[in-house]
Amino acid sequence: MGRESPNESRDDHMAIRELVGSYAAFADERDVDRFVALFLPDATLSVHRGEDEPPVYVGAARLAEIPERLRRFRHTFHDVGYQRCEITDDRATGQAGCRAHHVREVDGMAIDLVMTIRYRDTYARTPDGWRFAIREVHILWTSEEPATLS
Repeated sequence: MGRESPNESRDDHMAIRELVGSYAAFADERDVDRFVALFLPDATLSVHRGEDEPPVYVGAARLAEIPERLRRFRHTFHDVGYQRCEITDDRATGQAGCRAHHVREVDGMAIDLVMTIRYRDTYARTPDGWRFAIREVHILWTSEEPATLS
């Protein structure tokens, strides 16, 4: 681990880590209000799948669609792995890796759609803490696995 620059603090890094973790938790819990509160009012989120033009969600009303869209799955679980960020004053950029599980029923069987995701983020410090200014969701690959529900 390198030395912190004067513009970075452990508290800032922990707050950004909490922000990224809260995104996963609030999406999985379908908590629309808390999910949207993680973003600046004019934030953008784009979902990249290969070469197609990504859908882009801008602002609170559009961002609220994301946890709502997840309701089509019986369960989701976003498991955030590595995370890193670089902070400069009141802005930061970062990346995080995630394996996201999306369980649905097909012909009476549970199927887990697993997405391997790299998030590329821009964060902004606000009076209420760090928020997402830009979140790019890069779906690197997917697989489907049978699942056993408890």
